[in-house]
Amino acid sequence: MENKQFLAYRSFYTPLNTIKQFSDAGYDTICVFPAHTNNSRGTPYSQYPPTWLWYDKIDFAPFDNMVEDIDKAMPGAKLLCMIDLNSPVWLEHMCCLSSADSFNNLGKAIHNEEWLQATEDYLKAFVKYADEKYGDRIKGYVLMCGATDEWYDYSDGGDTKDRRRAWREYQISKGRPDPIDIPPLSVRDNASHEGFLRDPNKDGLAIEYWHFCNDAVADTILRFAEKTRKIIGDRAEIGCFYGYILEKSTYFLVSCGHLEYERVLDSPNIDFLISPGTYTDRMMGGGSGFLIPSGTAHVRGKRLLHECDQRTHTSNNFLTPNITLVKASAWADEKTTLAGLKREVALGLTNGTHLWWFDMWGDFYQGEAVMKTLARAKEIWAEYGESVDTTGEQNEVALIVDPDSTYMVNNDHENTPKMNLRMRNKLNRLGAPYDVYSFNDIPKIKDFSRYKLVIFTSLFSITPEKKRILDNYVLNSYRHVLWLYAPGIYNGESFDTENCEALTGIPYKTEGVIEKQMDSWTSHYAYDYDAVTPEVLRSIAEKSGAVMTVDAQTPVYRRGNILAVHFECGGERTVNVEPAYTKAIELFSGNSCEIKQGRFIYSFASPDTALFKLS
Repeated sequence: MENKQFLAYRSFYTPLNTIKQFSDAGYDTICVFPAHTNNSRGTPYSQYPPTWLWYDKIDFAPFDNMVEDIDKAMPGAKLLCMIDLNSPVWLEHMCCLSSADSFNNLGKAIHNEEWLQATEDYLKAFVKYADEKYGDRIKGYVLMCGATDEWYDYSDGGDTKDRRRAWREYQISKGRPDPIDIPPLSVRDNASHEGFLRDPNKDGLAIEYWHFCNDAVADTILRFAEKTRKIIGDRAEIGCFYGYILEKSTYFLVSCGHLEYERVLDSPNIDFLISPGTYTDRMMGGGSGFLIPSGTAHVRGKRLLHECDQRTHTSNNFLTPNITLVKASAWADEKTTLAGLKREVALGLTNGTHLWWFDMWGDFYQGEAVMKTLARAKEIWAEYGESVDTTGEQNEVALIVDPDSTYMVNNDHENTPKMNLRMRNKLNRLGAPYDVYSFNDIPKIKDFSRYKLVIFTSLFSITPEKKRILDNYVLNSYRHVLWLYAPGIYNGESFDTENCEALTGIPYKTEGVIEKQMDSWTSHYAYDYDAVTPEVLRSIAEKSGAVMTVDAQTPVYRRGNILAVHFECGGERTVNVEPAYTKAIELFSGNSCEIKQGRFIYSFASPDTALFKLS
């Protein structure tokens, strides 16, 4: 299977003028979405007629017409084919007793055997047709389902007869008592410890139920991926939107079904996971960022697909004459749009992702300067996407999240968005690059010893096995470790705040950020997430010996000999790198700088993103 980093174009519409501009700029890959359902605003996803008309009635003509139209503007384009697995209205109504509204109630639909079989039959028919007719052009299939087609379950664990049956079977298969009923909302939402954490000894049934709900979503993704793989073999990649542990927070972090991303990535039938750039750090000076731990994909030999859907200064927000999405643009004028586009290229390139420019409802990418920047981005991607020198990985700070501990978290608590989402955004202002992993990745990481600062946002549960990982890989060298809120409060048996002090050496619920020298490492602990500001993070990173790339609270991206720095307010800035490098070439402008004793000076615009090749 060809596994090259692709750079592509996507739109809900088929704006041939824009597609031709992308083609003229060197783009040869486009996403197609022959849909039969409506979006979250109630309007059709596709401008073409629906494809799935009845159980065994599929009209492939709209799909063919879409490809024919695209060929007029981008002849022979390679295709990334989205497959709409959400329920047409007729299927919702036919399965109404068990609920087949897969868009808003995915967790109910996936236990409905009629829905599952009908959807699987449609999937197989569609993939077989697409593979036979366009197989030589299709680079990837994207399995789409759930709210906004991102595999969200917004049912909040709600009851149906089919879900109750599946829950009872799940518990019995785990050797547990038959629960008879689904836990009521009062039990599902309860968190005994300060309203934030579930105590496995008191709230264990809720934790087990949310495991069941997340497992069910992952099981469905893997079921459909397996059926797709059997048809296409290794001729194309398979991906989906999933794994948003770094973004989903209040109301949805545990309940939306995205916590089993490690198991999905471990499947041989999944090649990439997709997410848009974070919605919370898109403005100039922000770092953007993935919703999925990129390191978790890397250690499993998989990729992420980064979706750039930031609203630019030219974005069309008019869905219909009656529906307008009035939202402030992240990039309000041409110069911010250019800096933003380059930032997203830098983020994707330095993390080895695929990337597509999402034109949503059209006009996101307009103007000579914008298209010139996108053309240069394509050239850079083609030249460096697979050839970046990674032999000297230099990132020295690692953020570690823990999906297992996350099942203990109350969706609705004020700490929930502070835990992963805002901590990532604070690290975007470190002035140095960082990596993001899941706890289970630690033994898989090549040369974990290079990380001088390791940050645990949510390591609430530390079983004996996890403690061995900590002892062998984290607490055995002269590094700094930052623990947040209640590290190790549950040790596999007891849920006790004294467990936190036993791990960190610092009493639970202390004020501020406390530092203590341990035997071979330095412990930093903060009970209050808000106490860990970008300034505090930078101070701890500097104490750890991590090199600060720039003396500013601004995003830095790094992968081997490719380095990028983003500024809202530029000017002449000193950039620090390893002394072995002697020259830095900015890849968008061609400007070069001499590196002396590990430093060079570059004049940044305001705003700006500079992408350097070090040599």
